[in-house]
Amino acid sequence: MKKIRLSFLALVLCISFVRSQNTTRMTCYYDVNDNKSYYIAWDIKTGESIQYYWNGSKHQWDAFEINLPAQPVPGATGNIMMDVYYDHRDKAAYYIAWDTKTGKSVQYSWNGTNHKWQPFEINLPENPLPGNTGEVMIKSYYSVDDSKAYYMVYDTNGGKSIQYYWNGTKHQWEAFEINLPEKPLQKK
Repeated sequence: MKKIRLSFLALVLCISFVRSQNTTRMTCYYDVNDNKSYYIAWDIKTGESIQYYWNGSKHQWDAFEINLPAQPVPGATGNIMMDVYYDHRDKAAYYIAWDTKTGKSVQYSWNGTNHKWQPFEINLPENPLPGNTGEVMIKSYYSVDDSKAYYMVYDTNGGKSIQYYWNGTKHQWEAFEINLPEKPLQKK
């Protein structure tokens, strides 16, 4: 009986160790103006992140001294995810961090005057995907054709989604009236 308990304890510890090691995520973008790649790595449980850039003179990846806030989505109850898009018109990168349970998100841009990542005052709705039953995921992109940013917000449980765009006239994020089918993997 003692061997069974020890074996069970060893199994639980191994599973805990593996799960604790599976919390790192990364995303990247390429800045066409300075011909550099930028990567951000973060812990999905805490949101703590480090951004890296390629240092050509040293031939190595260097970490930035100033990164996104340690808690990029205050009050998050789920995992923290991030994505980035590069705005060719503004010549700037924009990060979005969100809570996978609620969808609450905060967008960040670099403030060169204050030398820090600054959160936007206007973000996606607090609950960008009403009725989600799985994790909320967000994919961002920037369209060079119309100089607009877009966010696809979707539920990992079935694929229900809503696409948002920045309405510069109203100065707010708006949802498209027509989106992908509620269950995008089901053929009609």
